[in-house]
This record gives sequence, structure tokens and C-alpha cells, in this order.
Amino acid sequence: MKILYVHERFGALAGAEANVHITATELGFRGHTLGILHGPGTGRNEAAWESTFPHRFPMQRSGNAEVVKAALRRFQPEVIYVHKMADLGVIEALADSGVPIVRMVHDHDIYCMRSYKYDYLTRKICTRSVGPHCVFSCLACVGRNRDGGFPLRWVSYSDKVREVALNRRFDRMVVVTDYMR
Repeated sequence: MKILYVHERFGALAGAEANVHITATELGFRGHTLGILHGPGTGRNEAAWESTFPHRFPMQRSGNAEVVKAALRRFQPEVIYVHKMADLGVIEALADSGVPIVRMVHDHDIYCMRSYKYDYLTRKICTRSVGPHCVFSCLACVGRNRDGGFPLRWVSYSDKVREVALNRRFDRMVVVTDYMR
């Protein structure tokens, strides 16, 4: 089977990347043909990733819908396996592709504006779906900016609602806990 992985990074970094590499390596051992549509390299263990993924499709910082379409035309996957991907243009292009899609729910970030599913002030675990309360009572519209510069950034409620809707178009979701389900 031809499987196209989709992930924000290329190379070792943390748990998400370990999961991608281990599962892909095992699928490769079982005879599947693997490709990856990916974001920037991490500079760590990229040689192992190149060995695991003989078909590689790097993305740019923006405007990746066309990159997705070109990768799908060239690789012609039978299934797409999305791990971590926040770019809604990529998610939408994948959802529109007509190819069966499996999404690994690695973190809470695909359904929580704050990305960690607990109240910042009280530290109580949140059990609610994304909704207007995320903006007002949770203040999830203000997030930490990890890209340098000003320490805070705006988190769009409408983008998160759109992301949840796009993910509902996928064929399967793989989750690791009942809570995530």
C-alpha cells in the first residue's frame, strides 16, 4: 500500500516525531511504500528519516495547498496518515483530495485553542468542546508566541472551529486515550 505521511517537521525532535518515525519504519518493514509531506527539517537524525521515507515532499512557510496537490499527483497514495499539521490550507487540500485519511490525535491542539485542555488560572481539566466560552472564560484567544518577538499571539476562534470541521471529514481518527476521543 502507498501511504503518504503528513507532518509539520522532518527529523527527530520530540514524541510526535518519534511516533511518526517508528510507525513508518514498521510499515516499511511490512512492505508498504512510504512518502512524507513535511515542514522544515529539525537537523536531528534526518538521515534515518530519509531512509524511512524515500518519497519526500517539503512544504514552504505558506501557500502549501498547491504543494499538497502536486505531492498527491506525483505519489498517488492509497491512504494519507496525518500526524501533526496546523496549516489549515494543507488540511483542507487533503480533505478535498478524495483519498482516505487517517489522523493521529497526538496532542489536544487540533480541538483546543489553548492546546492543553485545562484552564490557565484554575488548572482544572476542560471537558467542553470548542465554543465561544474558549474566547471569553478561558481567554484561549491569547496564546504564547514561540516564534520570537512579542511573547503573545492571537489565536483565532474561527480558525479552530474550521479545523475541527475539517478533521471531521477525515475517515478515521487514531487517539491514545478515552479522554482525547
